Amino acid sequence: MSAETSEIAINGGEQHGDASFAATRLAREARQALSFGSRGVRDVTAEFEAAAKQLQPGQLVKDAYFTLFEAVGALEIMDAKMDSGYVPPGDTFEAEFDVCRGLEAPEVVWIIDELLCLEAAWHDGYPLSQTIFTSLHVDRLLSPDNNAPYTFHYGLDEPTATSTAEKKVVHVVLRAYCLALIKCSQLVLQTVQSQNFYEEEDFVTHLFGRELLPKLDLDDAHRLLEEALRCVAAANFAPDISAALEARLSFRSTYLASLINDTDGWASLLERMEDIDKSNKLGLALPEAFSDKVQRQLATSTPPRPMLQTSWKDAYAKWNKTCADIIEADRLTSFWVCQSPHCLQRAMWAFAYREPQPDTFARAYIQDRLFGSDRIAEDVSHFDLLLADIRDLVLAGDQLADPESFQVELPSDPRHLCSRLVEAFMDKAFDEYLNLYRMVCQNRCRIRRTFTQAITIMDGLESEAMRTDEEILKIIPRGTMPNKSGGANLPLNPLTTWTKFYKVQIMARTIQLGFETEIYLPDELCTMYYLLSVFAHQQCTRLENIERHLMARMLNLLDHPRRNARYIAEASASQDWLKSLHLQWDATRMMALALWRFCGILMAVNVLSPPKRDFAQAQLLYDVRMKPYLGVTNDPIPSMQAFDHSRLNIKTVESTCKSIELDMKEAKAHLAALKKTTPEQGKYVGTEEQWQREIKQLETTCVGVAVQASQLLRIADKHGRKHAKKGDGLEGFVGASIPPPGKRYHNWWLVPQLKEKKIEG
Repeated sequence: MSAETSEIAINGGEQHGDASFAATRLAREARQALSFGSRGVRDVTAEFEAAAKQLQPGQLVKDAYFTLFEAVGALEIMDAKMDSGYVPPGDTFEAEFDVCRGLEAPEVVWIIDELLCLEAAWHDGYPLSQTIFTSLHVDRLLSPDNNAPYTFHYGLDEPTATSTAEKKVVHVVLRAYCLALIKCSQLVLQTVQSQNFYEEEDFVTHLFGRELLPKLDLDDAHRLLEEALRCVAAANFAPDISAALEARLSFRSTYLASLINDTDGWASLLERMEDIDKSNKLGLALPEAFSDKVQRQLATSTPPRPMLQTSWKDAYAKWNKTCADIIEADRLTSFWVCQSPHCLQRAMWAFAYREPQPDTFARAYIQDRLFGSDRIAEDVSHFDLLLADIRDLVLAGDQLADPESFQVELPSDPRHLCSRLVEAFMDKAFDEYLNLYRMVCQNRCRIRRTFTQAITIMDGLESEAMRTDEEILKIIPRGTMPNKSGGANLPLNPLTTWTKFYKVQIMARTIQLGFETEIYLPDELCTMYYLLSVFAHQQCTRLENIERHLMARMLNLLDHPRRNARYIAEASASQDWLKSLHLQWDATRMMALALWRFCGILMAVNVLSPPKRDFAQAQLLYDVRMKPYLGVTNDPIPSMQAFDHSRLNIKTVESTCKSIELDMKEAKAHLAALKKTTPEQGKYVGTEEQWQREIKQLETTCVGVAVQASQLLRIADKHGRKHAKKGDGLEGFVGASIPPPGKRYHNWWLVPQLKEKKIEG
């Protein structure tokens, strides 16, 4: 090659110009390549180890010019952890297990149970390459060269009546089960992908280049399972083995039917799982039927992953949990719950806070129940749900939110004009309103993150609501109500009030979820509880205004010569609901105020102190923490100066602890009143148990705050520091710890735990 390129350079130098230079360079590089083999090789392992020993533990060496391309190029092709095609010495590229050979019935029982374990792990978020696809029987069915009717063997006759029992249990029973398993996986995948979820974070949907038997109908899968059941009944197996196989085939058949919108099948799945659990010990292990070598045939850009090892005990608990969650999802989306948007919202939160948290499939299932069609329930459309929400909160007994007003077609009728305006606003609010239900069907961090993103959207929607209310007032003038404090009159502006209510509710939820997900530092607790109390106070003031307008509307309805019984019933139910809602926000406000005072006095006496920040600025720290709320233009949040001014009310330990005690008494009074509300009044139909449990947790939180405040006062009094104030340190006498989630009275309410320090000498 070197000689040829040199000749090109000599003969073509004068004729081709630049070609001469290229040929010369090519010849030089060829000579360098040929001389590579003559270079010496030196083992630098000892030198590398000696250099590595000079590094301190945890110290990293970073080359600023070591690019991603070079990093990928540095990976060894023959590294088993990175190279899926690497075959260790003495091993084979493919698994040597023959999927066509006959098996003993106990071995098939064990294979089916192992597939159940791997399927449960897939629902938990592990990829198919580590779970179901590691089955060699499943891999054979999914192989690209396998066509319908998807058999294990090729060129051989189908099993006949003269086939051995070992052959039949594989080619009839196990094949039918695996085919149905694949179709179940396809249905689960479709349910998850059709709803809101986060790829890789919640669920792995990759098929790694495989297709889930697109030419096999669901009816065919059912027929094969029924044929397999007949095969087991006709076989001469031991009674317990026959029962074990029948239980597993029945489970798969019921599960497949349940995924095809047969909501009655989920309860019977629990019974099938009990039968499977009882016969689990009958299985005869056959681990060679599964292999991670399957990954070598899959289309993936990720390094090979080890085959997942799961226990039957964990898988059994997982299956029971999934079935129980879906049964609960069906109950919480029943007709009577879906009649009220507020009952349904509470139901969604109750479902999201089941312990342990429902998996991705269960959360996608409840979304599909609500949003899989154009109706929430049989007689409730999504439009009706939004209209009912507006009516219940701000327009009960008002023709503006009456569904009949939307049927008026006379262009000059005020009802027609107003309903068109309301309808236009609802079209703009529709997607974000439905997200109030969808957002809750995520993991905790995602709920908070999507809520923070919704704040600015709701703020923009509020501006649209203001314009709509102005247009409505031009058509139907509405009166104002005097302010309770004797100030200016307050108009209702129903759409603006409704939007503000939900905007502030979302902002308050982001703070409470922030406590649950532990994103706040101890020195930030005081700030966040202060902001939460501000939001709660705004909600209470807003609800008072709504209640005053509702009372005036109800008096007009009662005094009207032609009483509208439906409007009066709506207004009466709304009164009960607003009273319950007011009690909830009042309790939230008092608890937030108490914890603001408690954390504030702990910071004042240096029990809770901020970390050392040499170059930090207070205003910048405040802006960073309040970033989700800084984009709000309508009713912006308080400034840092307003917060600092409010802390002047936190004076001495004694006065602060007394104020906390009064706050807790008032909060407990509100909670006691809430306990007396009926499910219809409090809009918690279907979630009665969760309602009572949450009130109990909040009452316990109030007691805990009061106990910790008295503990602080006792320690301060003991050391003569009862009148301690800002600058008087108590850090030498008392220590504070922040309980993690799961160790709190309520995950949304973080109460610092105090402990007296032992004074030496």
